Amino acid sequence: MGTDYIPVGELSVGFSEYALPSTDCLKGKKTELHYASGNQATLTFLSEGTLGWETRDKNRLEEFICSYRAIMPREDLCFVDFIVPRGSGVSLSIILDMTRGIATAITGILPTPKEVMIPLIIRAERRMLLSSVHVVFEHAAIDGPFLDSTPCHGPTGDLVGERIEWVYSSKHAYEHIYLNENTYCWHCIAGGEKGMADTDRCFFYKIADGLYLFVWIEKIVPTIGVVLEDLGIMRSYGKIFGYESYDRDGKIANFPVGSYGTLLNRTEYDLSLLPVCK
Repeated sequence: MGTDYIPVGELSVGFSEYALPSTDCLKGKKTELHYASGNQATLTFLSEGTLGWETRDKNRLEEFICSYRAIMPREDLCFVDFIVPRGSGVSLSIILDMTRGIATAITGILPTPKEVMIPLIIRAERRMLLSSVHVVFEHAAIDGPFLDSTPCHGPTGDLVGERIEWVYSSKHAYEHIYLNENTYCWHCIAGGEKGMADTDRCFFYKIADGLYLFVWIEKIVPTIGVVLEDLGIMRSYGKIFGYESYDRDGKIANFPVGSYGTLLNRTEYDLSLLPVCK
């Protein structure tokens, strides 16, 4: 049974075997995001792998050019992912839902060395999240104002109770047990972490029928995973982001992942069987 937690840099080896190929469908296009907060951002897709980013937050303007990766898991739905190039360990994943004209942006923020070194018992005592990774979800309208009537990809409990085996490569397989809307268990059944398991914070959003956004943040090795799970065809696509090694020397890994899933079972609780206290 494994006992060593693997840093993200080592974890990346082999996990992209079943990743969805990147797409150039956004090349040459410009997309404006109008956030529910009132902020705006413009993505200019300069080539298949390069984009220009401009965001306006009241009087503050931020611009940069960076590499990106985009996949299209369903028609008119793109998953765009890139690292913000300012040396702060920030990644941005954006789900562009062209059919509905909306987007969900997921910002993953890796912790500073000081934040990482806060013991779990201190975090519990201070009522902090056990993971030192931060994640922010933002909703936006595409190429138009965000109105009161603008729909959003909403949180969901549809996956709660499901136990799914996800096979990431010919050597790597994990099972996920979705305990509730905010917590899940992972268990490595094949690969470098075989025999290891943990319970971590997670988030679920419904993107379309049978298609879900699943995001998790780990508390031992600072990591964020952002994937789309298509339960109609039992496939997942997305990325994992974290520091390459334990020493947190500033080098980060942000790599695509993909997997094939098998539903093992679904647990449902009959609360009517609880004893009635008088």
